[in-house]
Amino acid sequence: MNIRTRESLAGYLSLLPTFLALAAIVFYPMVNTFIHSFTKWNGATSEWIGLRNYSFIFNNGELWTLLRNNIIFVLSIPGILLLSMIVSVLLFEEVRGWKFFRSLYYIPTILSSVVVGMLMKMMFAQSGVVNQFLHAIGLSDGTLEWLARVPTAFLVLIFCFYWQTLGQGVLIFLSGLSSISNEIFESANIDGAGWWQRLMRITLPSLVPTIIYFTVTNAIYCFIGLFPLVYSVTQGGPGRETTPIDYMIYIKAFQSPGQLGYSSALSIVLFVIVLLVSWAQIRLANRFEE
Repeated sequence: MNIRTRESLAGYLSLLPTFLALAAIVFYPMVNTFIHSFTKWNGATSEWIGLRNYSFIFNNGELWTLLRNNIIFVLSIPGILLLSMIVSVLLFEEVRGWKFFRSLYYIPTILSSVVVGMLMKMMFAQSGVVNQFLHAIGLSDGTLEWLARVPTAFLVLIFCFYWQTLGQGVLIFLSGLSSISNEIFESANIDGAGWWQRLMRITLPSLVPTIIYFTVTNAIYCFIGLFPLVYSVTQGGPGRETTPIDYMIYIKAFQSPGQLGYSSALSIVLFVIVLLVSWAQIRLANRFEE
């Protein structure tokens, strides 16, 4: 065996533990979930039922309610996108107190979603500080049940999503702003361009890749990352009106006996939806960049 072959063999062997770990942690559960999506499975025994789980998902009407809830969160992304851009531009321009505000905006990012959710649940409880504040300034009688009604429960969840995402968004856009050459801004200043012209003709066009990245990652998050927030704030209620697909997978798998096969099929449906959403966004982004 020559030296080159031995070096190649050593390289493949060094990668083998990583591939084995990936196969055990990622690929095996994926294949196992796909197979069990065609069965009636209670965790111990399974019975092959073909496409009956998928037929039930698409015909019982529940999927469209779950999908509607996910889409409401996706439609809220432009708001946090705009907010993150405004804050990052102000911090980049080094407005007074920018160092303090940079830390302030980033703090929620280091907290887990469960901590953020529990904190907001306490704040928006009937006896929480939000009701007390509104009652003190005369805007309500202080008894509003934020989490027991559909519009206000969604507002609280979206507020949690915004509060936790703002720091991450500001950090991403600050990185994007830092990549723009100062020479471009200096040349624009020499040509007499004002702040607004620099923003619209230099800053925003330069941030297009960052905007695309932020939008795609948060759209994926709105399909597969909402579980901790929903679990800690509304638990999908009232009824199932704030239940996204990933939370329903948890309910079917761990709170509904004998529904593991249905939960597996729902997981596959969610996987396909995320795949299609990501593909559509990337295609749209590529066309926009051209």
